[in-house]
Amino acid sequence: MDNRVEKVSDAVERLAVSLAESGAVPVPELIRALERAAERLRSPNNSVEVPADLVSQADAARSVGVSRQAVNQWARKGLVSTYPGVRNRAQVSLAEVAIAAHQRTPPHFGADRRHELMQFLELTKDPSVARLADDLDQLLDVDVPLRPEEPHVLREFVVAAMDAGNRHKELSAEGERLLAELEPRFRLDVDTSFGQLVTSLGLVVTSAHGHSGFDSASSVVLGLLGAATVGTQHLRDGSAVASGIAHAAREVWGDDWPGRLHEAAYRIGMTSPAPLVRFTESMTHLDAHRFLRQAQPTGVSISYSRRPGPLLPEWFHGSNVYCDVTRGRRLTPTWAFEASDAEALASSPGGALTNPFRVFAYEHALLDSSVHGVRRYCFSATDARAAMRSVRSHLGADEYETYLRTSVETLATTLAVPHVELAVVEDDDAFDWWKDHIIRASEHEVLLGLHDPGLRGVAHSLLVQTSALPAVVEAADNALRDRLRIYVKNLEFDVIDARYRDDLRRGRARIIKAGGVALTIAEASALAEAEIEACLR
Repeated sequence: MDNRVEKVSDAVERLAVSLAESGAVPVPELIRALERAAERLRSPNNSVEVPADLVSQADAARSVGVSRQAVNQWARKGLVSTYPGVRNRAQVSLAEVAIAAHQRTPPHFGADRRHELMQFLELTKDPSVARLADDLDQLLDVDVPLRPEEPHVLREFVVAAMDAGNRHKELSAEGERLLAELEPRFRLDVDTSFGQLVTSLGLVVTSAHGHSGFDSASSVVLGLLGAATVGTQHLRDGSAVASGIAHAAREVWGDDWPGRLHEAAYRIGMTSPAPLVRFTESMTHLDAHRFLRQAQPTGVSISYSRRPGPLLPEWFHGSNVYCDVTRGRRLTPTWAFEASDAEALASSPGGALTNPFRVFAYEHALLDSSVHGVRRYCFSATDARAAMRSVRSHLGADEYETYLRTSVETLATTLAVPHVELAVVEDDDAFDWWKDHIIRASEHEVLLGLHDPGLRGVAHSLLVQTSALPAVVEAADNALRDRLRIYVKNLEFDVIDARYRDDLRRGRARIIKAGGVALTIAEASALAEAEIEACLR
């Protein structure tokens, strides 16, 4: 009998080789994992970071909307960390207090809110909206089941991701068929005035069988919000319907009706989440507020973008609003634009730059001061440079000067928001397959972007509840299940977060401004100007 004691290093090496040879872990992924582990062991980080958003307990209570006694109790119980302040008065992190408040008062769609929503839907006096109201009333506060086709759609997405290096393959032919044939949970008659309006605004999904509508209860409310805002700018017959919806909302909620509709979409999404939701491009932008509110209880969300709105003002505002911004006559409310520009919306709805809902993703989500928690926004330096240089080659000297000034102002506005963390991936190769598809991620859900033109006819993005991911593995056959389990982990927030931190640690990504850091407008402007100059060099 051999009594020799095997070295730990030899055992680890043998385990790694066995995993690779058995095909349980792809060799490139295994090598990356071992490299990361070695790097962490070489440079342990034991330092304690002090949050940059420290305030007094009283200020935190006022900002978040809870009692001072509640904040004091959370601090005494260790639920919220305290830090030394002036005159020996303990300070707390504003984000930590907001997270604690949301964790201890989970949102629900109570009787009063439900009554207000139904009252609003009744006041619209539109037959299509009335039918949606009936469907909503029956499905609110009900657990939405995972449909048999949905795990198979995600399975095909993950299988496509296993083909390393192929950025153009997102779904197999079977996956494309399953996605296209998914019926909307809330069906809409597109021949009505309301149906024609939301269809022209790009707010509904359509199945291969010709049925249009919405995939979740919260997206129904967001569709109504889109109709009542951008829809009123439309030059077609539907503008009267849109104005009627906006008037009904104002009757119920007053001037804060857009915020109350966003709030309703968030609370419905928390109490009746759908496992898989298809979004058009318009809905992807409109839903950003609900998504970030959803991420509040855990405090962090991560977004990846090829063309960053905070740097490129035309992507930030959308071309309709951007035209007004460059003319120096920005209209209110934020989604409004000159009537002469509405023709662009009417002639090419859904275009990437003409999409008028882009402004919602930034001004009513990323920059919204009422949404607490760190919002990590990471973009590709390669694509940002290419986009800005393309603009420079097409504009005259005066126009380009206006463009640069607008870019600096837009980026400075973003950097001045304390909870925004802006990072950039310098090397194009580091912006890998997963980053290319993750539009937003949180512990509750992940939003996957689709790029193939054929797929975009069905959906611009897929909103996936992370609680539904185990069903994706179960949908696979035995030969594929173990390997699929590894790749499905890439859709979980802790893995996305680990990759984000790992890229920063290894220098593959660079922090422009950390989350929780408060900058003055002057500081933000100076940082924005330096970043844009570097981008153009």
